[in-house]
Amino acid sequence: MVPILGTILAGPAARADAPDSAPETVTVILDWFLNADHAALLAAEYGGAFRRHGLRVKLIAPADPGSPARLVAAGQADLAISYQTQLGMLAEQGIPLLRVGTLIDTPLDTLIAAPGIRSLADLKGRTIGISMAGVDDAVLATMLGSVGLSLSDVRQVNVNFQLEQALMSHSVDAVIGATRTYELIDLQQKGVSPVAFYPEEHGVPLNDELIFVAARDHAHDARIVRFMAALEEGTNTLLNHPDTILAQAIKEHPELDTPLNRAAWTAILPRVCKQPSVLNGRRYRAFMAFLRERGVVRRDLALSAYAVDPADGTP
Repeated sequence: MVPILGTILAGPAARADAPDSAPETVTVILDWFLNADHAALLAAEYGGAFRRHGLRVKLIAPADPGSPARLVAAGQADLAISYQTQLGMLAEQGIPLLRVGTLIDTPLDTLIAAPGIRSLADLKGRTIGISMAGVDDAVLATMLGSVGLSLSDVRQVNVNFQLEQALMSHSVDAVIGATRTYELIDLQQKGVSPVAFYPEEHGVPLNDELIFVAARDHAHDARIVRFMAALEEGTNTLLNHPDTILAQAIKEHPELDTPLNRAAWTAILPRVCKQPSVLNGRRYRAFMAFLRERGVVRRDLALSAYAVDPADGTP
């Protein structure tokens, strides 16, 4: 990315702890195409935080949204944006990755139902579209269980990430895995009037929606430590000047200038993690226990198997 620095965002010319040498490159594979979820990354760039920490950051949209974590494990990039909900499965498969930071620290996924469905109990006998087996199954089973239903009470069909299309075409009665800051808003703007049910309000433990993962052997690299420090500064810049950052993002990425992206930008602000490197160990252990209880992972995994705790400097 090329910095676009406005007067309001101009920071100090240098910091005492900034390296004197040429900037080091950090390559980040995004979870999806560039969107409002990545606002803090853009703010860290536009506000100069990455530069002040001696970094040149390259953001890459993946050709396959299922590949970022594995590409990082294979040494194809320094960081990938992934999901806490997927972290346990990656760890159990022996993929050498560690969570090193958080981008969005609240759940975004939701169950979206067609108009007329007023409670989860109304889903009995209905068809629900899913995109990813495993965690989606566990989340759906838990939500249904909160109203006395089970997976056998509904019909599941794989809609291959075509969640909105499946709902709008009436081929399903509800979908799980859509986000409240994108698909839900898009459907509302299209006049569909969907009904949203939030997993964390129906028995699913709280989790970080978007996280950064690094290869285990590089999880303590100084570049990554500096990246997280810069991202924390960028997040503060974003919260102080959201409209300015959005204007700069649209100038560099005109495809973001849509009613959906503008609404998503506003919706994501309270969900951006203010301390990206801080690890909430209790939350991660609780969600891993949930995956174990639901059979998504088959063995107990220590926190050190999938996350770095910067408090003690060891994985």
